[in-house]
Amino acid sequence: MKTPETSRLFTPWRNPANGVESFILTERIAPVQQSFYYTHPSFTDDGRFLWLGCGYPPEGGRHAQQVLGVVDFECDELRVYHETQFPTARPMVDPLSGEVYWGNDLDIWKRGPLATDKPVLVNRFPKEHMAGTLHSIATHPTFSADRKTLNIDARFIQPNGVPMSCIGEMPLDGSPFRLWQKTEGSTYDHGLFSPTDSDVQMFAHEYWHDHQSEPFDPDRPYHRLWRIRRGEEARPILKNPVSHSGHEWWDSDGKHVWYVHYGVGIKKVDVSTAEETMKWSGALSHGHSDRSGRYLVADMMEDPVVCECRVAFRDTQTGREVEIVNRPPLAPNFTQCIHLHPHPQFCLSDRYICHTTTIHDRVDVVLVRTDELIERTR
Repeated sequence: MKTPETSRLFTPWRNPANGVESFILTERIAPVQQSFYYTHPSFTDDGRFLWLGCGYPPEGGRHAQQVLGVVDFECDELRVYHETQFPTARPMVDPLSGEVYWGNDLDIWKRGPLATDKPVLVNRFPKEHMAGTLHSIATHPTFSADRKTLNIDARFIQPNGVPMSCIGEMPLDGSPFRLWQKTEGSTYDHGLFSPTDSDVQMFAHEYWHDHQSEPFDPDRPYHRLWRIRRGEEARPILKNPVSHSGHEWWDSDGKHVWYVHYGVGIKKVDVSTAEETMKWSGALSHGHSDRSGRYLVADMMEDPVVCECRVAFRDTQTGREVEIVNRPPLAPNFTQCIHLHPHPQFCLSDRYICHTTTIHDRVDVVLVRTDELIERTR
């Protein structure tokens, strides 16, 4: 079976500043080829399949809709499946089966990675819980620890303009949706099941429901990070409200969560005590940790819309960092889908870091070997 280093689909590229090597998916099947959100690794555990988002906007266009593509390293092929349309919500890969799950309208679908596989309807959000216009059925679904359900953070805008959100779970066997908590006047999103406890989810509580009508205020402290246990009311994870924070994820131990305090750094939080530890100081945007919690990867952007695609790696024990890539801000008319951020993630048992890059002045998927980065930061 091929690897990113040996596949004809990938081309090596070295950072001219320091020689760090990346492997770019240069085989093209769509104008835009983008990695998944950083909380959702797109490699299967056996290393055969790498899923990605494929977009088809016109030159200079910006579409929100994408379809799913997959690299098959055994066949050394890149395939696209046009029936797998998904909007702004992100897909999720089952690392064991190779299937990918995505939300579209009120439905949750899945599809296998082979060309002969067909889309399968997994479950449907009940209309009795709807209220007005659907925004998203799930920001990015995750498996419960027992792999029986998917988390749901359905968001609606009611006819009176007031947002309504439903936190719950969608059983994979097709049985009815289970509501954990519903709220009006607030937006819940970015829900993630605990990796170790099927009765616990984390989610973000936003004070806004529309960036255009109510822009984000970086000086407004609020409780964004929340934790909910089945049968109980949600409660904040942090002791005190924090201004300008977000982009949270679970640690692999299920006892800690990580979040980015914008302009300050990446912090690790003990969910039982709310004690925080600064792990990487600086103006970071998205981050991700390996399974040991020792290594971090993050992107940095001065402008949240026209992004500067800089990605770096850090050993939290030695305190050393190495730059993976650094690109100047993109032109406003750059052909893209959704929002164009690197979204770096550890994947394939932490052997690679996957992210989106614009090295070739287009949107590409890139993989970087972590062993080289670890060696450089010892």
